[in-house]
Amino acid sequence: MNFDTHRRLGDLAEATGQEYGKLVQKFLAIAFCESGAHRVTERSTQGIDIEVVLADGRPLAVEVKTTLTGVVTFASGNINGLENSLARGYEPYLAVLGSRLVDDWLLARFWTGEIQANRTYSPNRLRPYRDAALEALLSPLFEQAVVKHGDTAMRDRQGGLDAVMRAYRCYAAA
Repeated sequence: MNFDTHRRLGDLAEATGQEYGKLVQKFLAIAFCESGAHRVTERSTQGIDIEVVLADGRPLAVEVKTTLTGVVTFASGNINGLENSLARGYEPYLAVLGSRLVDDWLLARFWTGEIQANRTYSPNRLRPYRDAALEALLSPLFEQAVVKHGDTAMRDRQGGLDAVMRAYRCYAAA
């Protein structure tokens, strides 16, 4: 991650507290739109965080987690949601972003039974399931979204980023 993006995310985390994770999720949804996705649905409440149909037609269901401590926990609702998405024809993914300058998005395919609910995991534990091509596609687009829309997120929080997303043709309201 470049320094400017890292700094902006750090400032955003400090200013927004627990809302930070939802803002990062919205930046990732914007990155999916910028990637040429056909449809992106982002949920700030219950359900899978992001459902997307990529430019190549692949449908993904993405559970997004941020970590300031270096570990993540997936609730039973997260796991059940991913399993239900698989049954509906979506490829289930875990998206994890840490807070260190050396951290980038880790986008890992979810496999039933490999990740247990309510257990703490280091993002490194997910590395064997990485989708490096998807990471390479989304990471620079995410950084661009943070730089371009960071002031909006700082000022208007989730509502501001919701307005940004509505401007994209691929955006589908939840």
